[in-house]
Amino acid sequence: MTAIDFSGTGGLAALRLNVELNARVERATAAEARLPRDYLGASIIGDECARAIQYSWWCLPDLSARVQRIFDRGHAMEALARAELIRAGFLFAPAEALAFTSPDGYLQGHADGVITSGPALPGVMLTLPTIWECKCLNAKNWRAVNKDGLAKVFPKYATQIAVYQHFLNKPNPALVTCINADTCEALHLTLPFDGMRAHAAIERAEAIVAATRVGELLPRLTNNPSDWRCSICAHRQRCWGVQ
Repeated sequence: MTAIDFSGTGGLAALRLNVELNARVERATAAEARLPRDYLGASIIGDECARAIQYSWWCLPDLSARVQRIFDRGHAMEALARAELIRAGFLFAPAEALAFTSPDGYLQGHADGVITSGPALPGVMLTLPTIWECKCLNAKNWRAVNKDGLAKVFPKYATQIAVYQHFLNKPNPALVTCINADTCEALHLTLPFDGMRAHAAIERAEAIVAATRVGELLPRLTNNPSDWRCSICAHRQRCWGVQ
């Protein structure tokens, strides 16, 4: 009997079992893709690329199974972090208190949570009620947020939270929990309400909605299809016509 040689560069990943199973999973993932909601979501309005926002709003996403797992991992970590905070003595508003719709319905969203009460923390001023948002980040991004803060590293997340604070009328500093996906460390920080950021996001949403409704395709954030931000975009092939 000939032993299987795993010393090549492909390793176990190159085995037929792995290749065929992953191919089947990819096909199943693509088959289950669903059109996005019929409104512009607060979670995407802070994206750098206006065209990506249009595509994310109206088009079927082209997500690999791996990227879908990353999204699912984030949802799982959110549920875990919420359960931990509840065990630590914090109370959350019911799900129906987390959703908002702009007056004309073009912009909608659903916060991860609203904390209504909690234990006193020595030396800490946490004003309640407050928006709670949870993000699961790789180690590099987690360290960057730990060093420089959420708004500097991820302005799109700061925009998302500001929109929640505005529409849910929760101007107290938001509580943000960042989970390190590599080590499972939790970083808790507050984010003051930035009314100017929220107002700018709402105006941007109005402009994107108006352009989309008349069939205007907005500019990309770059003219370079190899830009790393394009490489990770779920609409790269649709936008650039590349594989």
